[in-house]
Amino acid sequence: MQSHNSTQISNLDRVLGIFLAAFSMFVVGYTASRVLLIQSTSQGTPVESTVTPHQASMWSDLGQ
Repeated sequence: MQSHNSTQISNLDRVLGIFLAAFSMFVVGYTASRVLLIQSTSQGTPVESTVTPHQASMWSDLGQ
């Protein structure tokens, strides 16, 4: 019984660790992109030139 409980706690710890890592990566990525956009707009660069277009629009020139 003792090892079964420790395995459940270990699995729960793994799930929480993965969730916290993914959430942290999301927060860092979101913050970095916001900082990049704010810096580019404060320097006078239009936002449209710093945003990556959707994948479908990047391939649209190939069909023409």
